[in-house]
Amino acid sequence: MSWKQCLEKVAEGHYVLPRTKTMRVHADLFLSDKLLWGEGGPESPGLEETVFDQIVNAATFPGVTRVAITPDCHVGYGVPIGTIVETDGVLLPTAAGYDIGCGMVQLQTSLTVEDVADPAKRRQWINEVTQRIAVGVGAERARKQRRLNESTVKEVLRHGAKALGRGSSVTERDFIPVEDTGVDIPVRAYDKRGQLGSLGGGNHFTEMQVDEQGRVWVMLHTGSRGFGWNIAKHFFVEGAAHLGLKSRSEDLIWLDADSALGRDYWNLHNMAANFAVANRLLIGEAVCGALEDVFGGTASIYYEISHNLIQREAGKFVARKGATRAFPGGHPALKGTPWEATGHPILIPGSMETGSAILFAEPGAEKSIYSVNHGSGRRLSRAAARRQLQQAETDQRMKEAGILLNTRVTPLDESGPCYKNLDDVLETVEQAGLARVAHRLKPVACIKGAD
Repeated sequence: MSWKQCLEKVAEGHYVLPRTKTMRVHADLFLSDKLLWGEGGPESPGLEETVFDQIVNAATFPGVTRVAITPDCHVGYGVPIGTIVETDGVLLPTAAGYDIGCGMVQLQTSLTVEDVADPAKRRQWINEVTQRIAVGVGAERARKQRRLNESTVKEVLRHGAKALGRGSSVTERDFIPVEDTGVDIPVRAYDKRGQLGSLGGGNHFTEMQVDEQGRVWVMLHTGSRGFGWNIAKHFFVEGAAHLGLKSRSEDLIWLDADSALGRDYWNLHNMAANFAVANRLLIGEAVCGALEDVFGGTASIYYEISHNLIQREAGKFVARKGATRAFPGGHPALKGTPWEATGHPILIPGSMETGSAILFAEPGAEKSIYSVNHGSGRRLSRAAARRQLQQAETDQRMKEAGILLNTRVTPLDESGPCYKNLDDVLETVEQAGLARVAHRLKPVACIKGAD
């Protein structure tokens, strides 16, 4: 019998997995019937059976008080991608992941679809952006970018956007405080500080988009690069040794927030988060400049938000792994901000074929620990995509859609069929009363990390 048959449906788009096995608390799953069960064919197989053990893991950690699963959920490392875990006094590196602070920036422009209709101009913009920012795994800042001196980098690690004189109204938070500035940064992490201001590989991107009114936006996706990855790896190893876990069990680590190891992780996690925010803002400003130089008009940062992060909220630690914070209008954390009445924007990438979305939270987001999905969710692994998808067919679809790329061919492992249907995911979010869709964004040019 499938574990799905043990779920209790409490409302449309909302199931509960009662405590079972080692779970300390139940788990709230925000899934439609279609996303849960699928439609019986390979195009929509539903939620993987193997995600069950990872949901149980998420609800088993010491200190856990609540667990929620988002509609884009799929198997991850330790806990599913698309998990929110609230804890009391316990830090969960596995629920922040390797790319600490990974997230999004949305740029707004004065341009319209007519302004960017010429493919030659869009190609010029792609070339200009890739001259201004470094792109791909291991890439460091591009030559055209302003170099940051050592003291500024150290300030960025402590104060994120504030160290650059940026942020406030356009950032989820300018920085997370680093309580112990004397904590030792792993050498392998600090050696990656030159990646500040660069776009990563994999699913990271810079994408020009058009909304339903014909307005042009640009969406960016990147994180803390090798700096955050090496911090995460350091604590996975140290945490496993501290707990006496067997080899290949690093994904089960947890840290007492008041322990020496826990305090070190918290401070270095926060440095990585600050690195990520500054990284996105630096890229955003470079992309704005490229857009203005090629097309004219104006461009500015609309909002910045993370989706792999642990934050303190209401006296608890809230870890979001592939999940985005969703504070509605009236939430105390938004008091005094431009988003106090409306709630802050929620930036949801889909795929480079099918588009993305901007949402705003509803009061019902409290049910999901004030969180929603961070994307549409992978449907095919990278290896499966390369085995199953045809290059010529994929390239032809992109050509017919008028979507330009910086790569010679479309990366198969990032193409549309690799991801779940974003409309199904967004429908579930609205169905469950978590958030509403304000804008649907269609891509017209995309820059991917190409190695």
